[in-house]
Amino acid sequence: MNPYPRTWIDIDLTALTHNLDVVRQSLPQGCRLALVAKADAYGHGLVPVARAAAHGHVDWICVATVQEGVALRGAGLETPIIVISPILPVEAEQAVYYDLRVVVESLEVAEAISNAASKQNSGAKLHLEVDTGLSRFGCDPSRAAELAKAIRRLPNIELEGFCQHFVDSGFNQPRTDAQASAFNGLVGVVGAVPIVHACNSAGVFHAPDEMRQMVRVGILAFGIDPYDVTNGQLRPVLSWNARVTALRKVPAGATVSYSETYSCQRDTRIATLGVGYGDGYPRALSSKGVVTLHGQRAPIIGLVCMDQLLVDVTDLDHVAIGDVAELIGPNVSVRELAELAGTNCHEITTRIMGRVPRRYQGSG
Repeated sequence: MNPYPRTWIDIDLTALTHNLDVVRQSLPQGCRLALVAKADAYGHGLVPVARAAAHGHVDWICVATVQEGVALRGAGLETPIIVISPILPVEAEQAVYYDLRVVVESLEVAEAISNAASKQNSGAKLHLEVDTGLSRFGCDPSRAAELAKAIRRLPNIELEGFCQHFVDSGFNQPRTDAQASAFNGLVGVVGAVPIVHACNSAGVFHAPDEMRQMVRVGILAFGIDPYDVTNGQLRPVLSWNARVTALRKVPAGATVSYSETYSCQRDTRIATLGVGYGDGYPRALSSKGVVTLHGQRAPIIGLVCMDQLLVDVTDLDHVAIGDVAELIGPNVSVRELAELAGTNCHEITTRIMGRVPRRYQGSG
């Protein structure tokens, strides 16, 4: 019996580590490389991806939640892990216990971390984030020096880092330059910290002077380059397949799928694939998306259903039940689907649900 009868993902860990090594070559000597592995490593699988990356290819792992950090510690990872999204004071004890660095914007959370570290007779390391324009997380620039000083006074705490996040380092160079300038003006104000970090994936290439002591790289690690900065050196890490589960012929004028949004203009042969928005395939690709079967492209027609989608295979020969369709792979890229769906590449992979099996190849 085939263990993946309906839909599945292949993850090439060797491609992942290749991509990380490509990025590493662009970093100045001594600059740490942190893999952003939040959101289940952008849908690729948090623990397998982090394990492969930590085996000599990155220096740190970034996660979005304390729970993600705990999962990595539970899997045996000893690599430095930093939680780069806000945490609540109630999460401080877990963060300290599992030796997670935490990015903070307020004294309240820093005090909670300090109290937790004191109770556990241990220490904790914090990074202070300043908001230079994203307006999502980070202290007001006018309070950065004051907060840094207050954090340093707390017991059992080391202010290890100072950071910010670009608004649009991929496509808006003037905005990126303005944020970099604002951030640079604050670096000296907060006093010496071991690790200053500002660059995300696009920032590595569009703000190279900001690479400093660490960079945080996400989307490029997975072989997806929406910014055209790597000259085709990256290898896609993820491919997604689904099988044909049903076939039928319908006459011209017939409508297909829910709500009769698509009407066939000719006698049409339809293949039903065992995948839908319940698996994370975007409903926004209804009558827009494309798959490949036997190396030929075939359009999605009608609304994508929760567990199935329909493809026009009238012009394809020899399509049979059980055949494998490529949803993402060499012939259909994440970037193409993102453009068709009107979203970014990050959403295409991170929305793939956990019920879709991941099959890992290579060890990194």
